[in-house]
Amino acid sequence: MRRISVILPLFLCCSSPKYEVSVVFKRGESVSEFVERLKEEGVISKPFILKVLLRFSGMDRYIKPGRYVFKIGGGEFHALTVIKKGPEKSFFKLTIKEGESIKDIADKLDSLELDKVRFISLSKDTLFIEYLSKDFPFLKGKSSLEGFLYPNTYYIDYGSKEEEIFSKPLELFKRVWDSLRVEDRAKNVGLEPYEVLILASIVEKEAVIEEEKPIIASVFLNRLKRNMPLAADPTIKYILKNPPKILPLSLTRINSPYNTYIHPGLPPTPICSPSASSIEAVLNPAKTDYLYFASEDGVRHRFARTYREHLMNVRRMKLR
Repeated sequence: MRRISVILPLFLCCSSPKYEVSVVFKRGESVSEFVERLKEEGVISKPFILKVLLRFSGMDRYIKPGRYVFKIGGGEFHALTVIKKGPEKSFFKLTIKEGESIKDIADKLDSLELDKVRFISLSKDTLFIEYLSKDFPFLKGKSSLEGFLYPNTYYIDYGSKEEEIFSKPLELFKRVWDSLRVEDRAKNVGLEPYEVLILASIVEKEAVIEEEKPIIASVFLNRLKRNMPLAADPTIKYILKNPPKILPLSLTRINSPYNTYIHPGLPPTPICSPSASSIEAVLNPAKTDYLYFASEDGVRHRFARTYREHLMNVRRMKLR
């Protein structure tokens, strides 16, 4: 019985406990907030002692922003040693892909210990957008940052707050926007500059291969000229929490300004971050009289001038 009583505790202590925890110190954050989070994470038990140690060592004024890794239960002196050593990582990598929405980008921030709810809220905050418009004039009067965060990989200070994440993607967007001369060329296709961005975001979601982008753009522009609904599935999927791959007919009746089946014209905002090639496709569309297209194999599309021709294309694809 004695042997069993010795073995049992050893068995219980081998159940893979969590030994370490990462805690991010954000630029502008108070030492008290940081120390209290260390207590919440189980690194220390006496915040007051760590505050005293930080103060007498002078570290309370020189904590570097970044991600620190502490041992759970390590104690106040362990925490002081880790803080003195500096953050394990000072920068993180954020990749924004073509066709991703603000929500898609926000989901990536979760693993970086940033508040995705606040990020999404800021992207729709008109006062925040107005503040940004001082450096980025194309944001003047906009109600959303959707579409303006240019696709690329960014290296961002780990101590950044949610409102600081927007700067680098907006700076790159500005360079692309200016290089394409959107403000000057938009009128050539009968659109306002912001409308070019909205339509480019739809083209981005509809096109799979680059060479079809100008043709798809021409279809939507032809529809706009005839005051026909765009009937673009991605605009409806944009407002759905878990959109299906193939949109059923029932969802095309949703009462929303993003439902381009029942509302002619463009949706109120872009639906994703488009690439330069999608913006260029809208500014320089193919010369066609197509009004319809349907996916042929999930990649390429068949285009049609009339609804009858469109139905024939759909029927052929179903028979394959």
